[in-house]
Amino acid sequence: MFVNPEIPIDALPSADAVEWHPLDPRFVRCRQARNIVRTLILFAIVGIAHAVVANVPKLGDIGWLFPWLWALAVVRFAWAVFWPVVDIPRRGYAVRDKDILYKAGVFWRSVTAVPYNRVQHAETGNAPMERRFGLARLTVFTAGTTGGDLRIEGLDETTAERLRVFVVGKVRGEDSEAPAADAEETAGVGLSA
Repeated sequence: MFVNPEIPIDALPSADAVEWHPLDPRFVRCRQARNIVRTLILFAIVGIAHAVVANVPKLGDIGWLFPWLWALAVVRFAWAVFWPVVDIPRRGYAVRDKDILYKAGVFWRSVTAVPYNRVQHAETGNAPMERRFGLARLTVFTAGTTGGDLRIEGLDETTAERLRVFVVGKVRGEDSEAPAADAEETAGVGLSA
């Protein structure tokens, strides 16, 4: 006989009870550096286009556009420096016994929870800019998807690798309890129940 009892809303666990762990503080500088490089490329493109238009008489009719493009590039530069300071501190992750959580967003906030029994595999990686700052990202893949379902950027390389090993251990059903000697290190990673 199929039984599907209703669960009272008051009996649900509180999201406030989750202890969120912040991303590495170096991630702000990493993101600013990446954004500044992209903005400098935009400055170069606008500068080259401006030089071409200034030296080709037939293109002089669109010269009015360049003050707007330069203003846009300056706004983009300010955004590149300012936005990571606002965005990154509002991100965080939590590792629990049955799932891993990630929160993000300033205006549109989201919390993603991936239960370990749905995880196929996990991997760490880093781009050149992330390597420069000693950072990495953890990507968790679940069944039935082509991309990663959970991607946590801005982790210290050691923390990202420890989280990957922990998640893979949970998927394999291994006892992922940290030995007593590693209890202090585990507290730093945020392996909370």
